[in-house]
Amino acid sequence: MRWPLGAAMAAAVLVPAAAGADTPPGERADPRINEIQVIGTHNSYAIPADARAMALMAPRLAALYAAMREQLPEDRRAALAEEHPAGISDPALSLDYVQMPLEAQLRMGVRSIELDLHSDPEGGLYADPLPYRQLREQGLRDLAPIHTDALKQPGMKVLHVADLDFRSQCPALRDCLSLMRRWSDANPDHSPVFVLLEPKSSALDRAVDGAVKVPAFDAAAFEEVDQAIRDILGPQRIFTPDQLRGDHATLEKAALAKAWPRLSQMRGRFVFLYLVPGLNLQTFAPYMQDRPSLQGRAAFVQGLPGMPHTAFVLVDNALTRPDRIPQLVRAGYMVRSRADIDTDEARRNDPDRRDRTLASGAQIISTDYLTAPNVHGNGYHVPPFAGGWRCNPVAGRCEP
Repeated sequence: MRWPLGAAMAAAVLVPAAAGADTPPGERADPRINEIQVIGTHNSYAIPADARAMALMAPRLAALYAAMREQLPEDRRAALAEEHPAGISDPALSLDYVQMPLEAQLRMGVRSIELDLHSDPEGGLYADPLPYRQLREQGLRDLAPIHTDALKQPGMKVLHVADLDFRSQCPALRDCLSLMRRWSDANPDHSPVFVLLEPKSSALDRAVDGAVKVPAFDAAAFEEVDQAIRDILGPQRIFTPDQLRGDHATLEKAALAKAWPRLSQMRGRFVFLYLVPGLNLQTFAPYMQDRPSLQGRAAFVQGLPGMPHTAFVLVDNALTRPDRIPQLVRAGYMVRSRADIDTDEARRNDPDRRDRTLASGAQIISTDYLTAPNVHGNGYHVPPFAGGWRCNPVAGRCEP
């Protein structure tokens, strides 16, 4: 593995010499999955937007974000600033990255995939995006292609932002899952893959005439996702909240008891984890109703310590409160964080966030830059680990 020059902290973290010293050799060779660390990608499915469509829509979204930010209560505004430390005043800049094909990511060792979900029960909601309609009215015909046929079919869609950043490698959720299943079939001994799911709501339709109104993520939408996971991957390939909880009273108690399975038990399997935008758990009421520990569900749900369902915590920014992630990891929670946010660090070729996030012990670390030179022409990148994982520098009691 090669890191850019000057990444001294990252190099030091790669081999935590003391890890596992007090753990029996057999267990060190077979860590629990909360004792490893993996590299993943952010918006893993994304294909770069048509520059003309982005130029048309980005100022509208930026104005909408600015207006919404001013209306937020102080605590939510502070949380947004932590999640987006460089600001999001220019979506064209913050979305300027290029993801590899999903299979290439998995083959090179990526072990976390992020899919953004848009409900589309009747089909066709996202098949003719507003900027493409407006650009065609200007006489343009050479627009960057989208998978129109797939988008016309009923069913859950995978894309980032409707009418703005909508080009996707696999716009149908079932197609994304099928791609992962085919790769898994060809590599049955692969280390576990953590699949982050983020339900999306509407934004542009509030301020832009003609923008699509994204349906609310209701009980039927959540059921559709669970069913797609089970249909495509099968129960033997997924690790569910029920399996972690076992005989523990709550899912959180199981996580705090560090009841996570060992790596050998998770070969060839997937773990699905819902991100909760704005930590608005009320929007997850249809998924969690009468299921305080996600009984019977296919996916975990982001939460906070003290909540019965919390086994998975999101801390995108490891720098603002540097003690938080190590504390969560040592307690037994699964944590996701980001090595780079909104392209800022990569543009500046600044490895500090990456290196400190790696050292934090977050088990899942997402990036937009797997290789160097990156799309900005410099050496910033976050390569996956050989074999898909490494010993966790904080929780690790395994062989490095």
